[in-house]
Amino acid sequence: MTETFTTQFRVLDFDCPTCASNVERALRKTDGVDSVEVHYTTGRVEVSYDESVVTPDDLEKTIENQGYTPQPA
Repeated sequence: MTETFTTQFRVLDFDCPTCASNVERALRKTDGVDSVEVHYTTGRVEVSYDESVVTPDDLEKTIENQGYTPQPA
């Protein structure tokens, strides 16, 4: 049985709701991610994941690969 962890990021450079949707979609496609919530208006990104498959650094890189700057929340 794997344990699910949750981490949060703040992404302050979302320009539009589509930007937030693109980040959400990319995170959902990441192996080991169980759930994703992205809030465009606050820039809050919450990800639940299996730490045996993916790390917070991997999640941060996924956000960066979409062109945004994540910060720890």
